[in-house]
Amino acid sequence: MPRETRRHFLKSTLLAGGAGLSLGEVMRLRAENSSRPTESDTAVIQVWLGGGPSQFETFDPKPHAPEEIRGPYHSPIATKWPGILFCEKLPKTAQIADKTAIIRTVTHTTNGHFVGAHWLSTGYIGENNRASRPSAGSIVSKMRDDSKQGLPPYVLISEEQTRNPNIGEVMGAGHLGSRHEPFTILQDPFQHTFDDARLRRDIASLKLADDVTIQRVGDRKALLAQVDNLARNIDSSGEIVGVDEFNRAALDIVTSGKARQAFDLSQESPSTLQLYGEHRWGKMALLARRLVESGVSFVTINTAPDSLCWDWHLNIVNDNRPADGSQGPSRGMDISGPPLDQMIAALVTDIHQRGLDKKVLLVVWGEFGRTPRVNKTGGRDHWGTLMSILLAGGGLKVNQVIGTSNSKGEAPATRPVGPTEVLATMYRHLGIDTHQHTLTPQGRPIPVLPDGNPIRELI
Repeated sequence: MPRETRRHFLKSTLLAGGAGLSLGEVMRLRAENSSRPTESDTAVIQVWLGGGPSQFETFDPKPHAPEEIRGPYHSPIATKWPGILFCEKLPKTAQIADKTAIIRTVTHTTNGHFVGAHWLSTGYIGENNRASRPSAGSIVSKMRDDSKQGLPPYVLISEEQTRNPNIGEVMGAGHLGSRHEPFTILQDPFQHTFDDARLRRDIASLKLADDVTIQRVGDRKALLAQVDNLARNIDSSGEIVGVDEFNRAALDIVTSGKARQAFDLSQESPSTLQLYGEHRWGKMALLARRLVESGVSFVTINTAPDSLCWDWHLNIVNDNRPADGSQGPSRGMDISGPPLDQMIAALVTDIHQRGLDKKVLLVVWGEFGRTPRVNKTGGRDHWGTLMSILLAGGGLKVNQVIGTSNSKGEAPATRPVGPTEVLATMYRHLGIDTHQHTLTPQGRPIPVLPDGNPIRELI
């Protein structure tokens, strides 16, 4: 390795996303600022349905309500629970419902995309369209520094944002700073199938230097030996002192065979690939399962980082708008329902078959529900008063429906559940005390959550 290239290797930014810090600096900052990490071998997969999934067209249909409330789907499907129905577009999820817990009464007080997404992602109500608090994934990165596992602690598998760029920021690190941002894998929201080539490019961006990529580093020990030799032979200018333990921790991520294997979908069997399907959401879910199984603590699958996909103001059924996004990527439950159905059913089935149902908690939700009346264009509008969500795994007491909505699907009739109760349940699974504090750059202590206890019915 030429002298200048070696120097570049030590100085180059190793963290995908170009945060401006070397991965070694990231490790050092975490050691200086983090609480002692927990030891729990647990993980969370969060499926984010940005825009606000309709309770009527998912887990709480109202088949006996008037059509303006019931909506266009008239044949809800039975689950394994007597009298509990799901939307007809979720037949596979209905068949594994007994392995899940459905909460039909998640409620809060905002109808704004950013405010709601910030609230449910961080536990704090969003203000001024600026992500000021850390997301749950970034809290996990702070409290459970799992980099020694050879994998980043927080991975975001997301579709690209096409509009509303500030909304996707709620999945970031807020005041924790760039060292706790997620490692991000992106997909094209207008391409039906998963882009394997793009995944390979995203992984290649975990690079040691512009000309030393993971693909060119076959032997981690040999690389470290090169680095040690470089440190001994470096000039005496003091510009580069050497490689300390934090740089070695960084190299554990970027050169780990475990990391390469975790991101390699080609290692899956044909039957597993068929279970998840070729649609991008299915492959995103399969990648998430591989990551948590390998040691990543928190994975978010963001199906709509700009809150458009599930924002059904104009339609609930497919109205044949162009798929190129020129009139928005939301084209109704006919389009979004089947891949969501397969993704959820595959994740729940696979988690159980692999014995991961105590280790891995699955949470499926968005920022709010939809209005109880279909509007004049055939869509539903924002409705923070009521939302249905799904949880599975995590060693929770599943096989139950928590809460009931009123006959019009407009408000909780029993057992309202707040956003921070769901987040507290998530943190409990991860072994994180929600009374712990993080510090803002000004030194102000901020609790992990401002309020909320784990959902008692689940624990």
